[in-house]
Amino acid sequence: MSEIKLLSDSLINKIAAGEVLERPASAVKELVENSIDAGAKKIDIFIGNGGKSNITVLDDGRGIKKDELEKAVLRHTTSKLNSSNLNCIKTMGFRGEALSSIASVSDFSISSNQKNNSEGYEIKIVSGKVKHVKPINQKKGTCVKVRNLFFSTPARLKFLKSENYESILIKRLIQNFAIIHFDKEFNLYLNNKITIKTSLSKDREVKNRFFNRVNQILGTDFVENSIDLEAHSEFISLSGLLGYPTFNYSNSNNQFVFVNGRVINDKTLNTIFRVAYKDVMFHDRFPQLILNIKCPHDWVDVNVHPMKNEVRFSDFNLLKSFIIKTFRDSFEKIGYENNKLKSSTPLVEENNVNCFQEKIKLKETNYSNYEINNNYDSLQESNKPEQFYPLGHAKSQFHANYIISETEEGIIIVDQHAAHERIVYESLKKDYYENKIKTQLLLIPIILNLDNLVIKDYEKKLENLGKFGLKIDVFGSNSVIVREIPALVSDCNVKNLVDAVINDMANENSLNYLETEVNKICSTIACHGSIRSGRKLEVEEMNDLLRKMENTKNSGQCNHGRPTFIKLNIVEIEKLFGRK
Repeated sequence: MSEIKLLSDSLINKIAAGEVLERPASAVKELVENSIDAGAKKIDIFIGNGGKSNITVLDDGRGIKKDELEKAVLRHTTSKLNSSNLNCIKTMGFRGEALSSIASVSDFSISSNQKNNSEGYEIKIVSGKVKHVKPINQKKGTCVKVRNLFFSTPARLKFLKSENYESILIKRLIQNFAIIHFDKEFNLYLNNKITIKTSLSKDREVKNRFFNRVNQILGTDFVENSIDLEAHSEFISLSGLLGYPTFNYSNSNNQFVFVNGRVINDKTLNTIFRVAYKDVMFHDRFPQLILNIKCPHDWVDVNVHPMKNEVRFSDFNLLKSFIIKTFRDSFEKIGYENNKLKSSTPLVEENNVNCFQEKIKLKETNYSNYEINNNYDSLQESNKPEQFYPLGHAKSQFHANYIISETEEGIIIVDQHAAHERIVYESLKKDYYENKIKTQLLLIPIILNLDNLVIKDYEKKLENLGKFGLKIDVFGSNSVIVREIPALVSDCNVKNLVDAVINDMANENSLNYLETEVNKICSTIACHGSIRSGRKLEVEEMNDLLRKMENTKNSGQCNHGRPTFIKLNIVEIEKLFGRK
């Protein structure tokens, strides 16, 4: 057996670099965090070849003393941590590993100056070995240069992705830093071309300075299509912007999450966001948001991973419930509103929903304000003068699917199926939780044939469907009998409805007390029980639908996250015709 040896410092540093430095973006993160901890007001980042050949970070922070330059690049040396504050870390960095790890796998130099003159000093290190420390012309602050990253660890270099991909990761990282540190100036240059350029706002209001920075980084659409978030509890405060449910994205890249100002990339938090949005967004879409979680520093553990991307909270369940409640309360405040994207911009990608239904009769069932009035046989035209309504007054229907409504600001186009689907869905959910779902007894019960194994597996779940107004019993060894359905969808195709509900239950172990199942089944029933595309409506029916939308929470988007209506401002219309 080989003799046990003590590893050399050079080899130890290269091993540590494998944990701290995953790719060029990891090195950029560590260097920018050092600049932030140094109190820098302006940070310039220069990237060449995706960070493989050149990373330069220049700041105007406090700088490093001449006699501390060599000490700064040693392993586990830091000015930010001592034995008394390990459980209450307030700085971005604290482990004392980053500089030594970077220096061990690159051509590395630091030039720094603490005074308001040009007399600085530079330390040069190649593959972990100090080459020189000498005077250099350097203004106050620090300049760190990293050349040929991973040249001494070719295996890591080989598995890096393309220059473009690595550059994108660095750009996203700087976007995060620029958003949360909006009182600092960040400039990113990729191959000598300015990619991110920020300026400081002179507005006295902190929130306005934040909005100004978001506009610079993400564009005005993000702020215009988001809800201002501000919530506080005993231990936690949440602030930022929540994108409208219809202002969604194909992945989680546009979720900017921070804990006490620290950039975080935690999949557990991403999952919580999807749970909070699940009632108003299609399952394969992701919300766009900016969230800063503030909590006591001793309430969160940032020393989870060398890269410091993940954190652990002392009471994660409290945080989870607070985030979900805060998000949902914010959704209720926006009511029927959805995103404000221009009409020429695609709102979301279409998602095919296989819902089958025979022609629906709209009829009154004496429900609460959340329901659609479905019986227009006895409707008489009101003699009252028209009053102002947020969604205006219906004028016509086109393609037997869209309602055109006139408002004081312009026109609104409503997707009748999507809008009615949300109204029916919210009504079913309300009645479910209040145990008030009204049912209709089928004059002729419907018998459906199912696989014997399916019946045995779902027998208990079929009983629980009674809470949703579906009365289904086992009928023989390979069939079920449907006796009652919700009155709200009494004219739908019962067979297709039951098939869809059973498919929804296919991968769930329990129906009881699971909010996801309540939402899923109510959504399926609503989809089958709402007005369909192709159904011609009278003006009175259209107006009634608009009024119900105004009184229904989350009616700006259907159950699948698609918008239920879009607005066309009169100014935009006049521009199209060259009037303005």
